[in-house]
Amino acid sequence: MWTRIRNLLLDNVGLKLASLFLAFLLYAHVVTDQPRESTVQIPVTLLGLPDSLAVTGKLPEHVGVKIRGRWKDLIRLGLTSPYLPVDLGNVRPGSFKTTITADDVAERAIPPELSKSLDVAEIYEPRTIDIEIEAKATKRVRVAPLLVGVPPRGFALAGPVVATPDSVVVQGAASVVAALDSVCTLPVDITEEREKIQRQVEIDPGAVPLTVEPRRCLVTAHLEKIEPDTSPSSR
Repeated sequence: MWTRIRNLLLDNVGLKLASLFLAFLLYAHVVTDQPRESTVQIPVTLLGLPDSLAVTGKLPEHVGVKIRGRWKDLIRLGLTSPYLPVDLGNVRPGSFKTTITADDVAERAIPPELSKSLDVAEIYEPRTIDIEIEAKATKRVRVAPLLVGVPPRGFALAGPVVATPDSVVVQGAASVVAALDSVCTLPVDITEEREKIQRQVEIDPGAVPLTVEPRRCLVTAHLEKIEPDTSPSSR
C-alpha cells in the first residue's frame, strides 16, 4: 500500500509540479483580473523652482488618492513608484496655492501605460498645496556642537567643546536665514566616555528647508578624571 502511495506521489514528479505551477498561474490571473479599489499615498514633488527662490511653509509629503482598476494594474502602479510633480517654473515671490484634482493625478502621476486601465476616483487630504515663495539668501553662521548623555561618575568635560569648522554657510528662504545665528550638529553621545573624543557628525539644518555647506564637521571634546574634594569644608 505504501509503495503505491509513494508511486502516486513521485511518479512523473516533474510533470506534476509543472501542472501545479500552471494551475497557480491561472488562479493568480483570475484573482488579479478582478476589479478593486485601493487608497494610494502618492508623494508630492516640487519641480522647476528657480535657483534664486526658496520655499517656506508645510509642503505635504503625500496625497491620498482612491484608485479603481484591476488588481494586477494596481500592483503594477505600486511597482512604478508614482509621484505627483508640481511645476514651480513660473512662480514669483509670494503665496502659491493650488488645488490637487483627480485629473491632475491621472495626467501627471499615473504612468501612460496604466492611464486607460486605472481610474482616479477621489482625492483625500490634503487637497491643496499652500506654500510661500521667497527670495533665497545666504549667510555664514556658527556651529554649535550638541552633546547628549553624561560621562561616568568621577569624570567631567574639560575645556570647551570645539567644532571644526566652527562655521558653515547656510542657504534658504530669506526670512529663515535672517533669523539664524547658529546651527547645531547632530547629537554626540558622551555617555561612558573617559578621555578625548573626536566625532565626524552632520550639521542638523532643522525642520526648515535649508542647504548647509559643508554638511559635516569634526566635534572634539576632552574629558578628565575629577579628583575628589578632600578639603575640610567638604566634610
